[in-house]
Amino acid sequence: MKSKHIHQRVKSIYNDLTQSEKKIANLVLERPEDVTKMTASELAKESQTSPASVIRFCKSINVPSFPELKIALSAERQWDVPKEYSDILPTEKIADVKAKLLGNAYQSMQETIQLVNEETLKEAIELISKAPFVYVYGIGSSYLVAENIAQKWNRIGKVCICIADVHLLIASLTSAAPDSIFIGISHSGETSEVLEVNRIAKEQGIKTIGISQFGMNTLSKHVDISMQTVKSKEAELRSAATSSLMSQFILIDLLFHVYVLEQYDENMDNIRESRKLVDEYKKRTSKK
Repeated sequence: MKSKHIHQRVKSIYNDLTQSEKKIANLVLERPEDVTKMTASELAKESQTSPASVIRFCKSINVPSFPELKIALSAERQWDVPKEYSDILPTEKIADVKAKLLGNAYQSMQETIQLVNEETLKEAIELISKAPFVYVYGIGSSYLVAENIAQKWNRIGKVCICIADVHLLIASLTSAAPDSIFIGISHSGETSEVLEVNRIAKEQGIKTIGISQFGMNTLSKHVDISMQTVKSKEAELRSAATSSLMSQFILIDLLFHVYVLEQYDENMDNIRESRKLVDEYKKRTSKK
């Protein structure tokens, strides 16, 4: 069984847990080997909580059951999963910076891939497949992710509208065709502009997909389908911001590639045709 990166999941949402769940989390973080040998009742007794709290804790970290939590903890110990993101220090050599950035990006992408629920992925693909128009929005670095989504799906014939001006986007949403969808992107899940556009989309009867970090944030609570990336540790020089962007990109890549596989021949024909048109455009313009 592949590691689910329990340690990082628990640390990433620790502050959002209830007091009872925090007691359980402390044992999982500090004594994972002991936890793998306990029953749910024994863990509840050791943490001075209840078996129901143990079950709620598992659900909070997106693990279906306590037995699966124990299996994941065992696998994590065997694979020696790194537990921290590394920030850049003033004395770093270039080689060290390269290694740390690569390590942070790899860890965030690996954990995001492990985090993705396949059923949720399929539900998102079905919504996108049926939609005549896909509206996508994010601000700051999340706008780069929105552009990435638009670029990918437009290449295979799915009309994807990415507008930086929120007023123009809202105007477009008010006249959206039936079955259109809105994808809102906010790493924190608390970006006010994204939340407001999501609210407007839902008022218009538009199905919504949210892409945010792991945990019960506002965006995840108010979308039809919530897709989440690992919650990267924010470091002083914000090397974690780079990692969070990488985790969003890998999630979009996964969504896109699985989407393409659903109708492989048709989608590949569209990709080849769009590439051909771009190449022809480059040839014509280079001669001028």
